[in-house]
Amino acid sequence: MKENNSPWITQLDSLRATRQFDTHDKTDVVIVGGGIAGITTAYFILKNTDKKVVLIESNKVAHGATGHNAGQVVSYFEKQISKIAEEFGEKKAIEAQTDIFSAWTLLDEIMEDTKIDVPFYRFTGYAGLSTFDEIILHIKNNILFKDFPLYEESIFVAEESDSAQNISEKFKDYYTLMPQKDILDLLETNDTKYIATLTARKGCLNSALFTEKLANYLINKFQTRFQLFENSHVDEVVLYTHGADVKITHSKAVISASRVVLCTNGFEKFTITDNTAKNINTRFHNEVTGFVGYMAGYLEEHNKSPVDISYLGDKDAYFYMTRRPFENHKNEKYNLICVGGPETFFEDSSAYIKEDHVYHEKPISDIDNFIHKTYKDAPKEKIDYQYKWHGLMGYTSNKVRLVGEEPRNINLLYNLGCNGVGILPSIFGARKIADILNNKKFEASVFDPK
Repeated sequence: MKENNSPWITQLDSLRATRQFDTHDKTDVVIVGGGIAGITTAYFILKNTDKKVVLIESNKVAHGATGHNAGQVVSYFEKQISKIAEEFGEKKAIEAQTDIFSAWTLLDEIMEDTKIDVPFYRFTGYAGLSTFDEIILHIKNNILFKDFPLYEESIFVAEESDSAQNISEKFKDYYTLMPQKDILDLLETNDTKYIATLTARKGCLNSALFTEKLANYLINKFQTRFQLFENSHVDEVVLYTHGADVKITHSKAVISASRVVLCTNGFEKFTITDNTAKNINTRFHNEVTGFVGYMAGYLEEHNKSPVDISYLGDKDAYFYMTRRPFENHKNEKYNLICVGGPETFFEDSSAYIKEDHVYHEKPISDIDNFIHKTYKDAPKEKIDYQYKWHGLMGYTSNKVRLVGEEPRNINLLYNLGCNGVGILPSIFGARKIADILNNKKFEASVFDPK
């Protein structure tokens, strides 16, 4: 079954005019990738520098991973922050989490500056825990951030559970006891395997619509400094001692620039050539691997507020559910329930073509079983999924986003790689890239390309 019907793509302007790049040109900065990372990187460069920017997108803006995600706005990493602390040290881990938290303010800044009309729902979200080990892991996260006032994650443990009795006395200040019934109410489930919940600031945003409208804003606002070219696939990025060339496949066109910023989902569909004596490490560029995540959505009555809930089960099972009003659906009010979690590994992520990829029966079966077992307001009858979609997630080897200059040739910069749920990390990375181009100096960071 070939199916990739994203609810976010349906809200985009299908009639919007696009331009292909088909000539030779020169600019200050070329951005490769027209998802949320690329467009917000362009925004901060244009706002905070005087540089000219050309953005190249192989498809249409926001039609890649940005249009095929869950639309969650959260500030956590793909790997536990305590594990990041073990790898990089506590100081760098805390600084990295601070960086991601800063993107809430940066997102507000974009919304306020541009006045783009995109619904953005903010609320307290939850994550259900089902094992003692998960509880201890998140307690250790809270201990790491005990002196950090912006860290918002709270832990509530079912007072009648065995886990509550087994938690060491030394951890007593880092969690709160609560009746399991109240925990299950927060998680909107009757499944008693969940014995604890995390609470944190979360949100929902159609990042594809946000990206498309921000792109239109930049075109109109910076007419002499910004150009956007779509359906223009980059074949090769050639690096020199001073500057770089970006070669376009379909037209043999070339655009020369002082700096190139990769805001893609990995390195999977173009070549990077370094014509200097240093020669960048191409093996490093093969270490971004691809996972395809599967999601499904259906409509229900518009009678509950927006929410985002994650469910961490045993044996590494992980599902998430978001609920939000779904605008523009036949001019009637519905909530859209989105559920995801199943994923498959692609050793060669370039082999993933979203138009041809088969949405297998197992992911939708897993999603369906999860909804009926876990979401207490799930339909009793067979669910009519109006939307089934999938998207490629590009993971770096340590599952931390790459943000910064290529160490062997600073004419190449990165704002790429899946880092948890990517909206806030993309925006943080965008601002940092603009600061780097403004010659701001940074201390070593967990995000640095190695």
